[in-house]
Amino acid sequence: MLSRHQIYMHVAGETVNAVVNGATMLGHGQLADSTLLADHAAVGGIGREMFKTVIDGDSTGVFQGKIIVRQAAQKTDGKMKSDCLLLTDDGQMMNKPELEIFADDVACGHGATCGAPDEDLLFYLMARGLPKPVAESLLVQAFVGEAIESVTHEGARAALIGEIEAWLASRG
Repeated sequence: MLSRHQIYMHVAGETVNAVVNGATMLGHGQLADSTLLADHAAVGGIGREMFKTVIDGDSTGVFQGKIIVRQAAQKTDGKMKSDCLLLTDDGQMMNKPELEIFADDVACGHGATCGAPDEDLLFYLMARGLPKPVAESLLVQAFVGEAIESVTHEGARAALIGEIEAWLASRG
């Protein structure tokens, strides 16, 4: 299965606070490609973009993100982050975060991380009697949960949590 998500955000109002979060959970040879462009064009805008990807099996994730700060967008505060959790050695993640800044007075940053579940955390949970698959599932839920915790609509958040639980259950 192949999926592509493109998000174009134009922050044109002064002191606008824009938040875009995303979560992708891949398995069984799936490929997901996410592209984000956050274009700040007005004074004092705040942008927060956080994407979480979980890779299982031989799946592939791609994240291409760019923050543009126009010359007129002084005092912009933009942060973009893409994090990946690799559950096997067979999967891969390609991250390409970018900044393009034309203003002088901004606070912007971007970053990407990719790694396996923390062995110390797994050991901690297993030492308290949890089987390894359950412990790993809890770590995955916490990892992805960061991207959905800002969803304020109870029904939408419950639906997203249901999707995470269904994906974890499909792993066996």
